[in-house]
Amino acid sequence: MECEVRIQDSGFTIPSPLSSVVNPKSTVTLPPPFAVPLSFIQIAMQWLRVSLSASIAVFILCFHLLSAEQAASPDSDRVSALLQTEQEQNAQDWSGQIFGPLMWPLWLGSLILIALIFERWKALRPNNISNPQMVARTIDFVSQLKIKEAKEEAEKSDTVVGRAWGQALHEFMLGGVTLSDALTNSTLLAFKPLKRNLQAISTLGVVAPLFGLLGTVVGMIITFGQIAATGGAEKEKLAYGIAIALFTTAGGLIIAIPAIVFGRFFSTKLLAHAEEAEAAINRMNYRHSHALSDEKNGESGGSPEDTEEAEE
Repeated sequence: MECEVRIQDSGFTIPSPLSSVVNPKSTVTLPPPFAVPLSFIQIAMQWLRVSLSASIAVFILCFHLLSAEQAASPDSDRVSALLQTEQEQNAQDWSGQIFGPLMWPLWLGSLILIALIFERWKALRPNNISNPQMVARTIDFVSQLKIKEAKEEAEKSDTVVGRAWGQALHEFMLGGVTLSDALTNSTLLAFKPLKRNLQAISTLGVVAPLFGLLGTVVGMIITFGQIAATGGAEKEKLAYGIAIALFTTAGGLIIAIPAIVFGRFFSTKLLAHAEEAEAAINRMNYRHSHALSDEKNGESGGSPEDTEEAEE
């Protein structure tokens, strides 16, 4: 005979060979602590099924991605080659615009401007114009009426003012001209070469923007011509015309600004040297006039210190 053991609150039966003890129609009920939760087993099986499906899906996705990358590698190489070629063409276009025919006058003007600036910078250095020690000693000799010694002192100085004063004192010793006129005329003649190339620098400062404006007009003509011909469809040609306009304008301004600045700087510097030489000439004439006056009054043997006290 057979009986069955029923687990309480589960509906799950376990057959048991209890033939002689238990009635075939009876059941044995186990207490709730020994019950097995079937819902937990179902959740575990479901989670295992989902995990397995997700793993398979991820594996298939990775396989497809690797296959697509391998298939697209020739296209990526071709795209990179095209990009490199385009960059090289853009570099050539930029170089062609910078060194194009419309930029040639500006490049030539920039080279000329650099040469003129360096030449004037060297010519207008203070050591080339005047020597303060030479000026002081020459004035002292003239104040003592030692014209020959003053002439020799001025000629020893390899400066513009020294050479001019040496020539002026030589003419004064020959006679027929006053000391003031001789010094003024010789100094003016000596300063004339110092103005050389200043007009050229100023002219470059005026002409360079005009060349830039010319390039701007030509670039706009090219741009609007392309718009009229193609309706603006060919953007590369439109960009070419605009680039010409911008490059020439920038080039003209780059040349004009330094030309104007250095032109004003050199002119101011030359004017300062001329005023300094004029002040020295006036001081020499004053000392010479007092020396002649003292000589007439019988005081020609006075020292330079006495002459300075008389001036005060």
